Amino acid sequence: MTIYYKKEIMAININSVYKTVLSILNKEQRGFLNPDEYNNIAKQVQLEMLEKLFYDYNKFLNIEKAGRINETLADIPRKIQEQLDEFYASIEIISQVDSNTGADLGIYNLPSNLYKIINVMKTNQNVEIEKIDKNKLPYLKSSPLTAPSAAFPVYNQRESDIVVDPAENLGSTVTMQYIKTPDDPRWGYTIDPNYGVNIYDSLVFSQGGLINNRTLSSSASGYTATTTDATNGTYTTFTTNGSGTGASLTLTISGQAPTTLVVGNAGSGYSVGDVITFPNTGTGSIGGSTAVTYTIKAGDTFDTSTRGSTNFTLHPSQEPELIVSILAYAGFAVKNLEVFNSAVQLGQGAQITKQQQ
Repeated sequence: MTIYYKKEIMAININSVYKTVLSILNKEQRGFLNPDEYNNIAKQVQLEMLEKLFYDYNKFLNIEKAGRINETLADIPRKIQEQLDEFYASIEIISQVDSNTGADLGIYNLPSNLYKIINVMKTNQNVEIEKIDKNKLPYLKSSPLTAPSAAFPVYNQRESDIVVDPAENLGSTVTMQYIKTPDDPRWGYTIDPNYGVNIYDSLVFSQGGLINNRTLSSSASGYTATTTDATNGTYTTFTTNGSGTGASLTLTISGQAPTTLVVGNAGSGYSVGDVITFPNTGTGSIGGSTAVTYTIKAGDTFDTSTRGSTNFTLHPSQEPELIVSILAYAGFAVKNLEVFNSAVQLGQGAQITKQQQ
């Protein structure tokens, strides 16, 4: 299964929006919005704004058909389409195969992040597969003139897959263009040990990912199994008994015993209780008589901590609407536009200054 995403232009920064929201609430003396509340509201607002784009796109297409839409910068349907393009994805999906005959069944599993299907086509062919309601298929097949064929295939969508008719001579893959469900926005943070305040964490959140640059252990006592006769040096070859992939780890052996274990790449899919093993035999092994193992603990991964952030998938032009919507969910209606505009400029200016540093 190969997924292609539209190249991201510039996501809306989760921290910039949060600072603007807090700035407005503070100016108007409306209290405080904690990170958990902000993340929950941000998730709901992003989904509502995505759904609203479909409604607006349809409305302005109808206006365009009536000849009431101008070109270039005044082309509103094109602007909305650009906003929708932030959620565009394309995927090649493979047909399920009959275990007895090896024939294509014409059944294709839907991507897990599907929001709305745009179209389905034969891979590498300019033949679109038309969507129909399942109850219409018998009527189509009742006549040779309307029956689905290799040149005019159809599909119906079920809960977790699509069924293409006819399955024969279709080939093993089809290409689906679709709108993907956005990742949940997340304002990640660490807590200042001296003042107890939340500090924004710019690390990219990864579900089940090990926290980047985190030291999992700094002494032999932190490992599930250790050794006293390994070869001194640094090692990066390891295995895991879980489903996690993509992480990079560096184990340091000093005094023939394990000392520091540091995360490089976060990877994904790791769970608390997974055992990481640095082997004592084979290529890249630590040597000695015993392998070194470390058991992942709560706080080692992004999803068991407050660390890691995820930006909004929305188009940058939607940032003002996003801020107003979050404030509305927080119980604050923007009445003083001067306060709002100054707060937006303050948040954006702080973000630019931070990027220049």
